[in-house]
Amino acid sequence: MKITRNITCLCLAALAIVAVFPAPPARAYTQQDLNNINAKISELRSKMNSYEEQASALAAEANSIQREINSLRIQQASLKTKIELKEAERQQLIVEIEAIVKRINTNSDTIGYTIAQFYYNDEVSALERMASSKSFSSFIDEEMQMSSVSDTLSAIIEENKNLKAELETKKKNAEMILKDLTAQKNQLAQLEKEQAALLAQTKQSEASYRQMKKDIASQKSQLEDEQQRILADLARQYNVTGVTAGDPRKGGYPYSNRCPQQKDAFADQWGMYICECVSYAAWKVYSTYGYMPYWGGRGHAKQWPANARAAGYTVSNVPKVHSVGISMSGAYGHAVWVEAVSGNRVYISQYNFRNAATGYRAGEYSEQWVDRGMYQYIYFGR
Repeated sequence: MKITRNITCLCLAALAIVAVFPAPPARAYTQQDLNNINAKISELRSKMNSYEEQASALAAEANSIQREINSLRIQQASLKTKIELKEAERQQLIVEIEAIVKRINTNSDTIGYTIAQFYYNDEVSALERMASSKSFSSFIDEEMQMSSVSDTLSAIIEENKNLKAELETKKKNAEMILKDLTAQKNQLAQLEKEQAALLAQTKQSEASYRQMKKDIASQKSQLEDEQQRILADLARQYNVTGVTAGDPRKGGYPYSNRCPQQKDAFADQWGMYICECVSYAAWKVYSTYGYMPYWGGRGHAKQWPANARAAGYTVSNVPKVHSVGISMSGAYGHAVWVEAVSGNRVYISQYNFRNAATGYRAGEYSEQWVDRGMYQYIYFGR
């Protein structure tokens, strides 16, 4: 097991998750401010992935330990049945032993009587024994009986010897089997106790990693809010004007009535979460050109230029009406729809860009003028 190492890593990681968030500077933001925020977000994302991997590994380990505990319990139940069976056999053996002891005692009485008779016969002559008999016939019967007993005396003694040996063997075997089964049961119970303690420790470590991931996610969210403020400030420095809530129909986006309340509640037909910038851009491509490639699972805005090139679409630094603009800034990038082009400025519509017009809320629709250099453009029209 790697619990000790995991807990050590856990302690070290716990010291590493403290993040310092920059207070909004009095001066205007710079590109370096944005780069710093992006680097911190990337670092937090890496930590989140690491903690998730650790938590998943510990969860798998906990499942394995639980399976082993279940197996131990089954073995214990089997041993309990065997012990009960052996106990029943031991009780049966006690009855048999009592019968053997009774038989030994009976044989001993017979042997004692026989020996006494032999002593008597040795000391009393045949004439005296005959005289003491009721009749000659009785004397003959007694003499024949003594002769018969004498013949079987050796057999009785041998039987007693064998019975005693059998009795000792049965007692030893019963005690040894019962002792062995009890020892196995105790060993399994101790092993189950140790595994249960290990399981509890593993689950506690897993919970700690998941809590650390949750804490990191909260810090990452705060940094992303800061990132959006920097992007908005940089946009103003690029002479971006006219940021508005835009078209009341919100670009015709079919999920507009679900935004922002159900942001990321489910994915659209292209595998992209609703109320995200990429989902809106995909809808605009589809509604304009009748087709949008399925990039589910590869839908971050930053991935769109590579996806587009692989699919044979043009990616350019020159804006074009009804093209998709992609910003590579931030953790995931940002996708917009180009509504109009005027010199070095581009008028765009978008979702999930936090700005003053949307009250810095996620998952909202907005429109604005931006500098053309902020994006690279994908031409979906053939």
